[in-house]
Amino acid sequence: MEIIEYTPEQRSIADFIDKLSKKFDRDYWCKKAEKEDFLKEMWDVIAENGYFGMVVPEEYGGFDMKYADAAVFLQEFAKHGIATFHFIGMFMNSILLGHGSEDLKKRFLPKLCAGDFFSFAITEPDAGTNTFKMRALAVKEGDYYRVNGQKIFITGGDESKYMVLVVRTIPYDKVKNKKDGISIFVLDSHTEGMVYHKQDVEIFAPEKQYTVSFDNVMIPAENLIGEEHKGFKHLFDGLNLERIMIASFACGFGMYALNKGVEYANKRVLFDKPIAAYQSIQHPLSRAYIGLNFATMAIQTAAKALDEKKDSKFVGLYANMAKLTASEEAFKACDAAIQAHGGYGLTKEYHVINISNLVRALRVAPINNEMVLNFIGETYLNMPKSY
Repeated sequence: MEIIEYTPEQRSIADFIDKLSKKFDRDYWCKKAEKEDFLKEMWDVIAENGYFGMVVPEEYGGFDMKYADAAVFLQEFAKHGIATFHFIGMFMNSILLGHGSEDLKKRFLPKLCAGDFFSFAITEPDAGTNTFKMRALAVKEGDYYRVNGQKIFITGGDESKYMVLVVRTIPYDKVKNKKDGISIFVLDSHTEGMVYHKQDVEIFAPEKQYTVSFDNVMIPAENLIGEEHKGFKHLFDGLNLERIMIASFACGFGMYALNKGVEYANKRVLFDKPIAAYQSIQHPLSRAYIGLNFATMAIQTAAKALDEKKDSKFVGLYANMAKLTASEEAFKACDAAIQAHGGYGLTKEYHVINISNLVRALRVAPINNEMVLNFIGETYLNMPKSY
């Protein structure tokens, strides 16, 4: 039993996902994960019901709902054990909604609402967390930008129809302010010159991760999102939303694992009583329940702040706290669930071990929790920077 009360809209979202999960259940998800196969059948049903346009205004084909509703959407999918990182990419592209020109919105938002998958590309091999030092460069040539460079850990890149790409338009060593010289574009994911290489990632999930190389890729200048060289300030809205979505994803999967652990502990009889009666089993599961519900409160607080367009400093604080709390508590829930299952927790049959490595990854990506703590310490506690 969750302690967060859903709005009527959110209850409708939860009911839709509950019904959908009867057809596209955990077994369906696992079969797709074994083949690293896009969840196309489920994806198409979601698109038919308009949920990819949740936060998009009606004039562009959406429902004009709140980010708090999107957080519920993602958390409910994960709670049923059938969420995918592809969802994160779709909502991340709200950068287009917030900062794209009217022409870009009219051209691309209806496609997003209809279910065309948009990937998101920012991470690079040598930059990693230090986004400022990205090296992929877009040079303007007339009505186009010529892009060269590389991106890594691009979820579903080759499967996507479009991509939102973050690159430098001024090299790092040529700017006085490290935040300057970054720009954002939207482009066809299979523009000439783009080459995808699948990365081997030990996470049991239906999505693939890619390295993407850009070799003289030409992007129309009209596909620039927002102001040239000032893309970093546009990123903040998207990155805060990403923190909230990742937190929802983590929290939902943590709840899935917790529910599995509780269900097994109540049924498994040892020494003439259910093992759930023993405090060594009961207490860790109870702590996981408390932690996940606190994480859900943090997620909804952050999403509400984003919806109400609060000062970005507060939104950033809440979003980062939600991301750290949810990823940490979800991993604890997975560990408690595995421990409750004993040896069975290590088998595919019980669906808890194959959740844990996915949730563990969320303490590292899309930003590691140590950097979240650095951000909190430096920005809100006025402590010195260590790097």
